[in-house]
Amino acid sequence: MSETWHQHRKQQNRDDIIAAGRQLFFSQGFPGVSVKDVCEQAGVSRVTYYKHFQSIDELVFTVQMQALEHLSENIQINDDPQLSGRDRLHRMLQAWSVYTLQNKADMRFILLFDLHYDAYPPDAKLLNQYKAFIDLKKQTHFLNAPLQAGISDGSLRPDLHVLETGEFIFTAMMGLLQKLSFGDPTKPQTHPISQRMIDMILSSLSPR
Repeated sequence: MSETWHQHRKQQNRDDIIAAGRQLFFSQGFPGVSVKDVCEQAGVSRVTYYKHFQSIDELVFTVQMQALEHLSENIQINDDPQLSGRDRLHRMLQAWSVYTLQNKADMRFILLFDLHYDAYPPDAKLLNQYKAFIDLKKQTHFLNAPLQAGISDGSLRPDLHVLETGEFIFTAMMGLLQKLSFGDPTKPQTHPISQRMIDMILSSLSPR
């Protein structure tokens, strides 16, 4: 068989393992999921699993990074560079609120990940890889462009520091939206509490 076929099969195995881990982690919570559980769900052997991941923690971190990428991509597609920076920011915060109520399992997983690994840090290599991923995300964050545009066009305060302001907004929004992700699944696609938070953020960033 060709090398291309083997490469495809290898990538497919990796994708199947990640998909199985995601399904189990999201439905059961990852502290109770074992390598054996993932292998059975993915239909692969333990030997195949360890060709791709050295531990269950490494798979959890991979799923976490994919969840954050999925969040970012689904918010960023709502950006409209034709609008003022403030209006762009407003659109993206609204999209974030809608995303949360449509993807509650993702938001709950991200929260559980943060709580678990703050209390029980993984090995230094894995932690450093994740830190490098987060540092890069901060530099290319989906909030950076609308914030910079708003400072430039005067629709946001001129004294704002883009990265610090983006980190503040991200922390505040994630804290609230993760809490709302545990709410009633029949709730509407917008929530009055998240709308109030969005209004407060925009008010605090608008020129006085």
